[in-house]
Amino acid sequence: MPVFFICFIVFLLWLRVKLKQQDSMETQNKDFWQREHEADFSRNKDISTLNYISVNKELLPFNEQTNDIELIQIQQDITNVISKKMINLSGMTNTDIKLAYGRGNFEILSVYDQNYLKFLSLLNKWGTYLLELGFTNEAKQIFEYAVNTLNCDISGCYTGLAKIYLKDNDIDKVQELIDKIQSSDAYLKDSISEKLIRMLQNY
Repeated sequence: MPVFFICFIVFLLWLRVKLKQQDSMETQNKDFWQREHEADFSRNKDISTLNYISVNKELLPFNEQTNDIELIQIQQDITNVISKKMINLSGMTNTDIKLAYGRGNFEILSVYDQNYLKFLSLLNKWGTYLLELGFTNEAKQIFEYAVNTLNCDISGCYTGLAKIYLKDNDIDKVQELIDKIQSSDAYLKDSISEKLIRMLQNY
């Protein structure tokens, strides 16, 4: 078979694939803009009964007697953020939020979601700081609250908790962490899982 003819056939196959890809992208773009249009004109829904995050301070190891300036600031930041409304909208795009709850509720719900993300970040900072200072039980309490109660997807909360479990020779608990993150829909679940597996392998 002539080389030219073979090249021509390969080119036709390549062209067919590219055209299909282009058609698929155009369809996706059309669907995207259609949903965006619908979202921008969606009516407001009642958001008063949504699943807002409520925090019981008794479940967290606040130390009111400390003289540690850094720890005092972290605890103040935590107290401040939990006094605000928080909601977990992870996994929802801006378009999803507007379609589900209405265009007029988008900004306030975004603020509530940011409060929630800030809370998770502060819990990670708090637990990590306490662990560095040697307050293992308190750090464990914070990390377990973040992971088990709030389904936190911050890597530091998982690895910090794994360090504590491994220090206590509790390998099963680390495996439970791996199973938990692998079965979640966290954006960085593969990366977190790999870190935990390496920690277990290096134990």
